[in-house]
Amino acid sequence: MERATVRVAVRSEDKGAAWKKRGAEVAVVEDIADADALTRAFEGVTGAYVLNPPDYQSNDMFARAEQVASAIIEAAQRAHLPKLVALSSIGSHLPRKTGNILTTYILEEALKSLQAEIAVGFVRAASIMENWQALLPIAQQKGILPSFHTPLERAIPMVAAADIGQACADGLMQEWQGTQIWELHGPEAVSPNQVAASFSRALKCDVQAVVIPESEWSSTLAQMGNSPAAVESYSEMMRAFNNGTMVFEEHGTKTVRGKTTIDEVVHSWIDSSSHS
Repeated sequence: MERATVRVAVRSEDKGAAWKKRGAEVAVVEDIADADALTRAFEGVTGAYVLNPPDYQSNDMFARAEQVASAIIEAAQRAHLPKLVALSSIGSHLPRKTGNILTTYILEEALKSLQAEIAVGFVRAASIMENWQALLPIAQQKGILPSFHTPLERAIPMVAAADIGQACADGLMQEWQGTQIWELHGPEAVSPNQVAASFSRALKCDVQAVVIPESEWSSTLAQMGNSPAAVESYSEMMRAFNNGTMVFEEHGTKTVRGKTTIDEVVHSWIDSSSHS
């Protein structure tokens, strides 16, 4: 099969160097809300993959999401883009009480306006396994795995980043009209206790999941560099997971399953840290 040329949009020239070595074209888009730069990136391509990077330092990530969506729409129309695949999320069909996930609801609702002229696909990803990676040092040093998710035994849909990439690439290779929605699961739902067990196996020591009490959420999230508004929206998102309202739509959508297990992902972190 003939290999397609890939164009990668990066924030600066130096970030494009590695992609150029691999044979990709590089477009510099310093600000994803810059419609002119996005138009140049979209011109002449057969399809584009886009996402809204949440701005956790912003005092209004939702207004920023609207700016990004507007820029993507304008650029796609100006460049006569035939097809677009956007990264979305579990719960993106819900219009309220989803915290950060509201940014992908905003993106979906805006991009649906393109469906009469451009094929638009959304990959709604489950909770991303790699979100647990930052806790590896704590697990190694203290034998605990702090969790915003509770109860610890309840499994939730999780998927690996590699499977998200594969699903988005697969979407770009498909042909459809109007709007397509793929809801992306991992091989199985995973609980915080199961993530801790996976850490235990990879580290060859006992690791126990422990709940971060809601009373400590604000201080914990602030220490991670989030703005006060981002702390509030993240907390709302976690409440939606914990009360069971953050779910896939499962109506009028297609279910896709990734292949990568939580054990494989966690072991890859151990391997990479031992070689760094």
